[in-house]
Amino acid sequence: MMKFLGAALLALSLSACQNSPSPWYQAYGTTSFPVAKDGMAALYIVRDAAPADAPNILVSMSRNPVGGLAGSTWMRLDLPPNPYDLRAFGSSESTELIITLVAGETRFLLAEPKGTNDAQLMWLSQEDGRERVRKGTQVGSYYNP
Repeated sequence: MMKFLGAALLALSLSACQNSPSPWYQAYGTTSFPVAKDGMAALYIVRDAAPADAPNILVSMSRNPVGGLAGSTWMRLDLPPNPYDLRAFGSSESTELIITLVAGETRFLLAEPKGTNDAQLMWLSQEDGRERVRKGTQVGSYYNP
């Protein structure tokens, strides 16, 4: 019994010596998911699974290309707090979504086909967005702040 109490006391005292957060905690915060950088907002744009021959959904911000999403992919944009004019492009048409981001927030958008020639961006909840990001593959973006 005394050996067990000694081991427990030693383990507690060692854990109390760690005052600084681990690099994992600093990167992912309390939710085990990447949080927005200081003074910025994190915007994830995701696409669900799609047939292999489905065209990419192209995304632009204020008429500047941001990137394209194939099936089961996502991109992350670290943006200063501002309103943004985003567009999702299908094969011949586009749909606009104007959003406002606040520093420190993490938001999720779903890029999906709309009809045969169009695409749209739809808001996702935190839970749905995180689930889709974890299942997908990250792709790069053209966005350069």
